[in-house]
Amino acid sequence: MNRPPITPKRVLIALAVLLLIASQLPYNAATALSYIPHSFVSLISQPAALLHRMSTTLRPHRAQNPDFAAAGDLAEQLAQARVYIDNLEQEVIELRQVSQSLAQIDALLDLGGIKLVGANVLGFNGDPSNPILTIGVGSNDGLREGLAVVWGAGLVGKVVATSGNTADVQLITAAGTKLQVRVTKPNADTAPLPAFIEVDKDRRSFVTEEFAVDDPVQNGDLVHLADDSWQFRARGFLVGVVTEVGESSRPLLNSRVVIRPTQTLASLTRVAVLVPVE
Repeated sequence: MNRPPITPKRVLIALAVLLLIASQLPYNAATALSYIPHSFVSLISQPAALLHRMSTTLRPHRAQNPDFAAAGDLAEQLAQARVYIDNLEQEVIELRQVSQSLAQIDALLDLGGIKLVGANVLGFNGDPSNPILTIGVGSNDGLREGLAVVWGAGLVGKVVATSGNTADVQLITAAGTKLQVRVTKPNADTAPLPAFIEVDKDRRSFVTEEFAVDDPVQNGDLVHLADDSWQFRARGFLVGVVTEVGESSRPLLNSRVVIRPTQTLASLTRVAVLVPVE
């Protein structure tokens, strides 16, 4: 008679049956059976370990680590939140710049006899050599040729043509523009340094080589209009900020100073015209 083979599964079933039977025994019997000599424990420890290893073959495989593919959505939302925060920070910076510009206007200029006529920018001709903004106010609003156009504390340009309801403004970055300016330290009570500056070849900045190498001109210095050929009330408005002090064509005598407008003039959407009060 062939006996059925002993398999790990059948051994485990037998053990389970024995445990079930033991749980039904009276208390005294269970207590008696609970005493197991150490020698017996030593005897069965090795087979038990073998059975444990065998039982692992019957266990289902452990589930794989959870799939956090959905976390990609969270990562995308986090990236969008960071972009939103960056935009808010940029808006705060721009608002601070506007606030500083208004404070500078109040501190630098006496606008008595002048009214600021605000205007929307209607268009830009796109010519880097002769950049022209068309604005939505004109002679009906008191504009005439030669009036200065500003935004905040920054000088934008000059009115060069008018109609009843529109006007053309030539930006200060037009080719051939030369300005008399004075350079001052921000938040410092020091004597301004005069100079003549002209538009650089890039049509986005001004340059001058009038400063001696030992003149205290540094990056961040403010450059204000001081040109007699411009409307009187425009003097003091910001032409730009010093962004570079480097070697000039006369390196042992003079420095080459680069000045950038405080804003991208061709991208402005609104400006103000200094219109005299009659």
